[in-house]
Amino acid sequence: MHTFMELKIIPHPSKCRYRGIHGDWLVVPSQKYKTRKFPMAEYRIKLMAFNSAAVIAVGIVASIVTSTIVASNAYRSKFANAEIAQQSIIVKGKATKRVRSDQGDWWITVKGTGESIQSAHETLDIGMKRVDSFLTDKGFFNDEITRGAISTTVFYDRDFDGNKTRDVIEYELSQHIGVSTTEVGKIAATAGEVTDLLKDGIFVIGGTPSYTYSGVSDVKVQILANAAQNARTRAEEVTNKAGGSVSAIKDIRQGVIQITTPNSTRVSSYGIHDTSTIMKDVSVVVTVEFGISGS
Repeated sequence: MHTFMELKIIPHPSKCRYRGIHGDWLVVPSQKYKTRKFPMAEYRIKLMAFNSAAVIAVGIVASIVTSTIVASNAYRSKFANAEIAQQSIIVKGKATKRVRSDQGDWWITVKGTGESIQSAHETLDIGMKRVDSFLTDKGFFNDEITRGAISTTVFYDRDFDGNKTRDVIEYELSQHIGVSTTEVGKIAATAGEVTDLLKDGIFVIGGTPSYTYSGVSDVKVQILANAAQNARTRAEEVTNKAGGSVSAIKDIRQGVIQITTPNSTRVSSYGIHDTSTIMKDVSVVVTVEFGISGS
């Protein structure tokens, strides 16, 4: 058996009232008067359905909020970890090693002149023999000395207008002597004395000695390692004072090898290879990026 709630609707210009079974009043818009009965069970079922829907809605909202918070925290954590992983310091390290040249090269030019080609050659031959004796006296061996080909220059007379004529006024013959030895000290001691032969009437020109070091490849490996260690030391000094620590190498770039005179500050993007001195400084700069941790 159903329990009914009686609803009485009373006409009113803008509203109406009803009286329930417990005497409660509710304003309901209406323009007509009529009476309708509603089953109580149906009312309760609808009320329970509404309550259930409200609970489900609240659960869905709470789930969405919780998921959003978790995702936000995960994103912040991931971003923080990525930021830490990207922390790094870039420093330069330098290493220098002084070496002694093990190869010396030097050249000498002897000239002979004369009004005829024969007289010019005789003069040249005298000069070459005199230079040979000079080098032998200085301790050079035959296998350290080479002689180049003879070159000839002809000088012609000129007329009153300054034009060349076919009349030869002089022949000049010249010949190069090359000296190459591992005893670089002999070249250094001799190069400045050869021009003393000019006093004996020997037309001689002494070139500038060239000194090189053949072990650059081996030194390069050593100074690169030393430069990288120097870079790490510098990075540790900076990060330790800032409360951090240096981790693994992220990137390393090698500079150009510089071979300079001792204590020189010259550098070149193409590299310097000085040959003017027996003693040399072989140096290199490396740029290293280290990862850092802590802060």
